[in-house]
Amino acid sequence: MKKYFTKPAFCDPNLLWFEHGKLSIQPDEVVYLSSLENYTKFHLSGGRVLISSRTMKLHQEQLNVIGQNFARIHRKFLLNLKYLNCIEESEEGHVARLSTGEEIIVSRRKAKILAA
Repeated sequence: MKKYFTKPAFCDPNLLWFEHGKLSIQPDEVVYLSSLENYTKFHLSGGRVLISSRTMKLHQEQLNVIGQNFARIHRKFLLNLKYLNCIEESEEGHVARLSTGEEIIVSRRKAKILAA
């Protein structure tokens, strides 16, 4: 397995690290991740936003290693299922309603899987 996340030895592997080990967050703080081409935007529970220069695929792999409950609901979004209230069908398609009051687009295929 390739090692994508180089962290100083003192860094806790169960946290998400940014800025070369200077800033850390708990994975539970992450509401969802959105893709910005080769960057990833982290939307946190307190309304803060962090941007990482790594792809969402790499962060998804890291969260899977940590053992967090995240699901790829769209090619642009990775959602922490802890914050999911429901998935509704709207005029534009399927929408995930979050406990933070936000709404995120869900792909048709992922909506069928999550509804089951």
